[in-house]
Amino acid sequence: MNGPHLSEVLRSLGTGTLTVWHVPEADGAKLSNVVIHDSAVGFTAGPGDVLLAVSMTGVERIEELLEQAASHGVAAVVIRHDSAVRQRLTAVARRAGVALLALAAHVDWAELTSRLRTALSTFGAPLERGAGELPEHDLVGFANALSDVIGGSVMIFSPQQDVLAASRLGPQDDRMRRQAVLEQHGPLRYRERLRSKGIYRRLWRYDEVVDVPPVPELGAGRRLAIAIRAGEEILGSIWVAERGEPLPDHAASTLLLATAPARRLLLRLRAQSQSQRYAEGVGRQLLAGEIDGATAGGWLDVDPNRPCAVLSCAFVEPPASTADAAERRLADLIATQLSAYRRPALPVPWRGRTDVLLCELEDTDPEPLLRTARNLVSRASYALQQPLLGALGAVVPTLGEVKRSRSEADLVLRAMRYRGHPDEPRVAALPEVRATADLLVLSDLIASRPELRDGPVRRLLEYDRKHGTRFAVSLAAYLDAFGDVIKAARAVNVHPNTLRYRLRRLGEISGLNLDDPDERLVAAIQLRTAPLDENTASSAHLGAPG
Repeated sequence: MNGPHLSEVLRSLGTGTLTVWHVPEADGAKLSNVVIHDSAVGFTAGPGDVLLAVSMTGVERIEELLEQAASHGVAAVVIRHDSAVRQRLTAVARRAGVALLALAAHVDWAELTSRLRTALSTFGAPLERGAGELPEHDLVGFANALSDVIGGSVMIFSPQQDVLAASRLGPQDDRMRRQAVLEQHGPLRYRERLRSKGIYRRLWRYDEVVDVPPVPELGAGRRLAIAIRAGEEILGSIWVAERGEPLPDHAASTLLLATAPARRLLLRLRAQSQSQRYAEGVGRQLLAGEIDGATAGGWLDVDPNRPCAVLSCAFVEPPASTADAAERRLADLIATQLSAYRRPALPVPWRGRTDVLLCELEDTDPEPLLRTARNLVSRASYALQQPLLGALGAVVPTLGEVKRSRSEADLVLRAMRYRGHPDEPRVAALPEVRATADLLVLSDLIASRPELRDGPVRRLLEYDRKHGTRFAVSLAAYLDAFGDVIKAARAVNVHPNTLRYRLRRLGEISGLNLDDPDERLVAAIQLRTAPLDENTASSAHLGAPG
């Protein structure tokens, strides 16, 4: 049996479709077909099948079905049932040795059937040759090969008219073709003209080659186009443009034959994309501590008992594009950069940044990882033309402890943003920002304990806010200067006598005793961690932790 494993199919479906209630240990079975159970017909599923228990809700009947499925070698049974019976049915599935999956309430059976059959037909299946033995290594290679056979410029579009692949540009390509390659989607004016002529209506309705007449005023020559379909679903379209001379007589028939390999390529591309999104979903659950390391390791195909770490990558400034698009672009770019990395790694976009899971590390020494991180962030920043920050968390011994590494990376990233010095490294681990990180931890502790916020500094801050004075800034400068009045006065741009007056006055206002070293220490910490408004904030040190 040459079908895919159950784990591959589940990855291709993505999160939110099927919930795994039970999978037998060391499950090496491969899937062969999707069968809908019909009690009126009898049991028809066999070895390797995925059995859909449509409309079956009785717990006893499902238990019988699981036993029957196991006796016939069925790989998995899909049900839709309340999670209240999960434990009972899981016990039966475990005893029978069959995988049990639960369908989400928002997914209908028809959709699941279609997606499962698509996955079974594309996942891991060898690509065949067709359309004159055109090579199908990837979409770009396919577009170039088709261009060579037909003699025109080839572009493959998504249903939304985004460019998925294009053959090589040549000196005779027309203006609209060049613009599409440059902008990576069909030019709007040209699309509107084609829509008004009914071209898209014909393209999406019929399984035939559409002859698209030239539009000279927009600099567009003649084209041939055909939709790429998988059943009733439209996957995209192929467009062939004339370049300098008419297309040959066989162009339309060759283009018609080319839809079969194009369909297989697009289905595989979609399956790979869905698999990547599923892996990212598992990664998010792992980083949040919602699944254990052994389970995540199985889905991500990594050894859960090897060292791992988290590298958090974030924009220094919020990107001009939408947050989701920026996250996706950063994650995709990092994924490309990681292709040269010799260890398993998974970029996970979430929470406004991309966390990179670095798995199966050789040892716990952070230095090699820091070098890798600096190179990765530098290359990504250059490609995006935007500055990035990289925060490396601790190397932890197992995948199940990766949440601790992520938490440390969070703290390092906060510390880097809090310091905000443009000349400092853009990639750091905890030792490089230890003092600032400790300060932030103290700030969090103080924020969570109201009694720690009371005292002289709070009274001083409230007085400044009420009267528009700057006693807190003067006190911070004095403490930073180790009691050097002249240096402190220079820092706040006042005369030393003015600063001496302020120090006496702030003691009267707040009750702070500057002769007591313990009070000085507590005041310094509270000033560093207190959120201050503009009237009391020192440009050098005071401010809210980021």
